[in-house]
Amino acid sequence: IVYPRYVHNFAFRSPATFGIRNRAMNTRQIKLENIKTLSSMGVDIPESLPEIESISELSPQADNNCAKRVIVLGYMIGFGFKANPDDLKAALERYDLWSSCSHKEKGLFGRELSPQEVINCTWLTECVQAFAWAFNLADLNHFQRCDDSLANNFPAPFSDPSTFINNIKLRPIDEIHRMADLHYRMHWAARESRITGKSCRLEEGIISERRKTLDWIIGVEKNWDEVPLDT
Repeated sequence: IVYPRYVHNFAFRSPATFGIRNRAMNTRQIKLENIKTLSSMGVDIPESLPEIESISELSPQADNNCAKRVIVLGYMIGFGFKANPDDLKAALERYDLWSSCSHKEKGLFGRELSPQEVINCTWLTECVQAFAWAFNLADLNHFQRCDDSLANNFPAPFSDPSTFINNIKLRPIDEIHRMADLHYRMHWAARESRITGKSCRLEEGIISERRKTLDWIIGVEKNWDEVPLDT
């Protein structure tokens, strides 16, 4: 499975880049800090947008569940790059990952995909980029697509991922929660731009896929297929 290559010329290095320093911040403080940060980037967000759920209201995913999910996504991306579906399914079964596939993902096998479904699978690279950030393996660049070297952060396709699954650790959940809030607000801005025609540097497809990942990790929705992306 080969991830697409893109020019990468602007990256955020750490939570401090977003003006986030106080780990005890409540959801309103997080919201206001992220609005201020986005404003400094030229992205205006109304303060009327609600706060996201607090960590205490959520049930974050376990590290190994996140590891399994990103490995599964790597195989789903294979559909977007004409990998043999039989080979993909055989690997998922061989490494006990079939049960980690969602209902919709299992439904991709055994039939011909529509052109849009193939395109959708290629967009999953942005979910993987968000997972790479959450595992502290890569940075997040909100204005560019996934890293050229993204695949290098994960086990090679068709190889045993058990060591990765058993050992990889997420960033502190409060950092991921803050990033999820940021993506909620960026998603609003990108979608508003599409609806109104107002100029915005953010690309909705990139932000929505990454937001889905972050929201799933922090526990907004346990079912990958049903993660809400309303703004």
